[in-house]
Parts: sequence; C-alpha cells; structure tokens
Amino acid sequence: MTALTSRYSKLILPVAVAALMAFPACGADPTPTPVPTPTPAPSTATTADPTPTTAPSSDATTAPATTAAESAPSSDAPTTAPAADTPTPPPAEPPAPAERSTGDVDGIVFVVLGDSEATFSVGEVLAGVSVPDYEAVMRTTELSGEVRLDGAGSLVTVGLHSMTSDEPFRDRYVQNRMFPGQPSASVAFGDLTPLPDGFTSGDEVTTEVTGTLNINDMDVPLTFEITARDDGHTVFVLGRSMFTWDQIGEPVPTARSVVSVEDEVRVEVLLALRPQ
Repeated sequence: MTALTSRYSKLILPVAVAALMAFPACGADPTPTPVPTPTPAPSTATTADPTPTTAPSSDATTAPATTAAESAPSSDAPTTAPAADTPTPPPAEPPAPAERSTGDVDGIVFVVLGDSEATFSVGEVLAGVSVPDYEAVMRTTELSGEVRLDGAGSLVTVGLHSMTSDEPFRDRYVQNRMFPGQPSASVAFGDLTPLPDGFTSGDEVTTEVTGTLNINDMDVPLTFEITARDDGHTVFVLGRSMFTWDQIGEPVPTARSVVSVEDEVRVEVLLALRPQ
C-alpha cells in the first residue's frame, strides 16, 4: 500500500503542477499588470548647440514659416528686383557758351550760323522780255566756317551746287556747266583788326577788308565793303564785293533765251556769327 501510494504520488504531482501552470492560458483573462511606459531619453537635438543664425539650415522642415514666394524665389528672377519706376535721368546737355561783353573778341572763335546767306546777281537781257535792269539772282544758305576778330585768320565756305534762282534751267547750268567738279567755294581773310571805333560799344560800323576767293582752283583777291554790328549775343556782318567772269576763269554764260549777260557779278554775303 505504501509503495502503491508512493508511485501514485509520483505520477499525480507532476500532472497537477503542469495543470496549475497551464491554467492562466486557458482560463479567464486576468487583469494584466500595467507595463510602465519607458521615459524617452532626452533628444540630442535639445542638447546640441543651437543652429547659428548666420547659416540657416537648408532643411525645409526647420526653416522659418514664410510665404512660398519668400522661401522659394524663382531661379529665373533676380533676388533683388530693380526699381522699375525710377526715371532714367536725361543725358547731360553741353554747357552753354560763356557770356561775353559787347565788343569782346580776344581769343573768341565765331562760327557761321545756319541763317547766313550769300547772293550772286548779274544783269541779263532776255529775248522777248522787255524788263529794264533785269537781274538774274542766285542765293544759297549753305554757308559755314569760323571768323576771328582778334587778328587770327578766318574762313567762310559757300555751297555752289546749292544755289537756286527763279529759273531751274539756270540752276542746272551753274551746277553742271560752270562748276561740275567744285561743289563749294571759300573766302579766306587774314587779320581783320583794327576794328572800327564804335564796334566795341555795339554801334553799327563800316570798313573795308580784303579776302581771297578760292574757286575753280584759282585764288582771286576780293575787296569787301563791310557793315557790322555786335549785339553781345550775335555779331552781324554784311559784306559786298564783285568779280568778273574772267577773274574766276569762266566764259560769259550763253543761252538761246539770253541776249546778253553783264561781265560783272555782284556778291553780297550776310553772316550771323556766334561765339563757339
């Protein structure tokens, strides 16, 4: 009996222990023991040195909140837009010539203005036209040059091909027959001093000056009767002279409608001069 009981105990005890260990898995769920939530370790980002303000992070998640236009400017546009409404300053104008006193001519170069004019007149007798003292008159405003009234030389150029009259046939004759290879003539003057009394005070004065006309490759001396006035802003000079066809190496002009042409050609030059 004792031996049987001993064998039975050896058999039952392991089974009971196994059943006892398996009971929680197959029985009702017991209330689980709460598992404590582990405290996260401090983030290394909080202990790291703050990002310097002079070198902002390129990470878009850490960039400060801005508008799309501010945070991502277009690569096609400049970072700084030019001020479109800023007016462009106008180009600087050339300085105006210095004021001069009436009669002040020392060291001053006077230029010939565009409203100057040269006139050439010659008497003609036309066939079938009974007009006494008829004159053919040709004019041009194509004058240029520089005039010195302080003793230095002066030169005035006159356009020959730009001369016109009341008759187109006469204009073509002068351009194509008389001066085909010379579009302009020039008159050179030497020392124009001493200036007449009264010129420095703005009075109208008269005098005579000698110049040299260059035309047809010839130098022709001419004497001009001069009337001049200085108004302080512009100097006006009116010169009158004459030459003959023979002096300039030209035959007397002829045409079927022209009976005769005088030998003397009268010249009148009106110059408007202004300091350069």
